[in-house]
Amino acid sequence: MAWEFAHGSDIGGRPEQQDSYSILDHMGNYLLVLADGMGGREHGAMASDTVIETAHTRFYSPHRAHPEQFLKRLCMEAHRKILKLGHNHKASSGSTAIFLYLQGEEAYWAHVGDSRLYHFQNNHLLFHTRDHSLVALQEENDEFGDSAGNNQLYMCLGGSNDVVPEINASGLNRNDLFLLCSDGFWNEISPDEILQQLALPGTLQYHTDMLVRTASERGGKNADNISLLVARHQSKKRLPRLLKRMLGKP
Repeated sequence: MAWEFAHGSDIGGRPEQQDSYSILDHMGNYLLVLADGMGGREHGAMASDTVIETAHTRFYSPHRAHPEQFLKRLCMEAHRKILKLGHNHKASSGSTAIFLYLQGEEAYWAHVGDSRLYHFQNNHLLFHTRDHSLVALQEENDEFGDSAGNNQLYMCLGGSNDVVPEINASGLNRNDLFLLCSDGFWNEISPDEILQQLALPGTLQYHTDMLVRTASERGGKNADNISLLVARHQSKKRLPRLLKRMLGKP
């Protein structure tokens, strides 16, 4: 399957960009990675960079594991490396992570933390990942209150918590679109607004740039780091039947 990709980021009102992301291509398979680092100046950036570096190393190394098993191992290895990083620097650090593995007619994704993946199809939202945050737990249990801040995570890579990556999969169709983002983006832009922007004329990269700009403007001087990856399936345009006959195509 053919894919079109776009990406964008903004430092927001923060002194340092602690989000990291990458789009990897190996023999027609793709791995999209986005990580949001935590741990104060420098340490957060190092943690998110560790997630990306681990993905690069493992994705381009020979591996025979099923994609779901591969993603689980990838999460756990990144977790161990961030723990070691914190130990070596004598400072706590951590990172969220969202991975999207595109292989043939299937998509697989794994996440830890509150960076999100959205799956759209035919201009409708099918699914988005569940945040590993205290607020999300309260909402699920109908106990939502003000006691938990939006940035309080109960699971991240490199933290003292147990890490149990959440993994999902889906068959692919011609009109699939996946969007991976940090919380600096989804806190400002709703799924409906994403679809409204994508419906306008313009390239996928143009829409991505506009969405990132809008999120940054809404966040104002206190805007969080913002990162966004978008993958859209490129369906081949069908030739009219008469033109096919003229060209001698089946």
